[in-house]
Amino acid sequence: MVSSALKALTFGQVDSESETDLDKLFVRTGDFDSFASDSVWLALGAKGTGKSALFELFTRFESTTRSLTGAAMKDVIVAAGTGFGDLSEVATGDIQQLRDSESNFDHDRLWRLYIAIKAGLALDKDFKIPKGPLKDLLRALHERKDLRVGPLLKEMWEIAVGSAPSSVTITAGGASIALQGGSRALDVVTLLSDVNTALQDKGKRVWLLFDKIDEIWPSDRAERKRALEGLLTAAMHIRRTFPAIQPKVLLRADLWTELDLTNKDHLTDKRIELNWKSPQLTTLLLKRALASAEVRQYVEDRKPALINKAVEELSIEDREDALVTIFPGQVYTGQREAKTPAWIAERVVDGRGTVLPRDAINLANAAARAERDRGGESTGTLLSRESVREGFTKASEVRCESFLAEFPDLRDHFRRFAGQQTSEFSRDALLSLMADLEPSGDDLLERLYEIGVVAPDTKKVLTATSYSVPRLYRTGLGLVIRGRP
Repeated sequence: MVSSALKALTFGQVDSESETDLDKLFVRTGDFDSFASDSVWLALGAKGTGKSALFELFTRFESTTRSLTGAAMKDVIVAAGTGFGDLSEVATGDIQQLRDSESNFDHDRLWRLYIAIKAGLALDKDFKIPKGPLKDLLRALHERKDLRVGPLLKEMWEIAVGSAPSSVTITAGGASIALQGGSRALDVVTLLSDVNTALQDKGKRVWLLFDKIDEIWPSDRAERKRALEGLLTAAMHIRRTFPAIQPKVLLRADLWTELDLTNKDHLTDKRIELNWKSPQLTTLLLKRALASAEVRQYVEDRKPALINKAVEELSIEDREDALVTIFPGQVYTGQREAKTPAWIAERVVDGRGTVLPRDAINLANAAARAERDRGGESTGTLLSRESVREGFTKASEVRCESFLAEFPDLRDHFRRFAGQQTSEFSRDALLSLMADLEPSGDDLLERLYEIGVVAPDTKKVLTATSYSVPRLYRTGLGLVIRGRP
């Protein structure tokens, strides 16, 4: 019989936008403190490492963020650049329309204009802005909090980058905004300068966060690359010239490696790569499970140390003890077998060595569904060993299904793995397996490594002599390997 605790057991959503209580489920890693500083403004991570969770926490749960960061955000205004998926401020169509209609279009200039507008919108009425077009624009737009900036870009481009007439009327979403040129020309430098001056006069600075920018131009890799290069180039220039305006960008690590930027190496000490370890996964899974009152009561009955305490108040050992009232202590029994938290962590690692919390959540949710399907027959814990193993199989399938959609140019490469009876390939064997497909050769090896599908036997992917497919991908890719997954 399925217990009330098992019926209620869930580990939440994998997409941060869907988590209404993200602030209660968020796990603070060392990367959080690094990101919450002026000096770090580029956060890299593989798909599923928690980039969007950082974005959502900072932009939707500001009071929680400020309580966690303390003095680091004392004079900071937080604003969202892009990042809300289908509610994104800038859609591909907005940019495409502008690109196709303006002969002087380039992504760098577009992002400078966009950042100027968004930074200006972050200012409230207490800020003093010089008289002129920007003040008129902000006064009108502040009355429409739901107004998307995207549809305004074409007309704003014409007056801020092109040859500006003495006056222009902008219409978007039913709102008409009349801008008079006056004595101060409306150009991007003027916009940024006015915002920067207003911020500095009050001793403030604005963090403008960008997430999900990889969703711009999803089917055109070359144009997406130019858009990302333009954003980072604009961000570098603006931070250097207008220090009170501070863009912060969250970006997939594999996309970062593809970008060609002037002075890209200057960002080495200004970026972090999101990283998780086994104890943090334990905290993540336990916090999410205990969000259910029934599950919390179940665990407290067996581990009184948890009563009236937050998960973070427990030692790592106590957290693991609490988690194994839900999960079995080991997925496979034996003195040499790993404990379940370590077993999970070892199986949600990609070829770059990155631990992926999203896949741990997928594994745990799939295990809970499997246990409910078998009637909750586990003894001693909510989840049985068999259900956890089934959960891992499902997590592998989900990961690979998402990659088939995410990387269409590699779809045929992924399918070549199906039926292979080994997870270890020499360089020649791997390239032979992918014969007649593009990309090929060194380009292919670099791509497969950057997205985490293969792990080289050396730190340098191109000098490696062999490559292994991580456990996370083996079942999903269709490898047929004897033994334990």
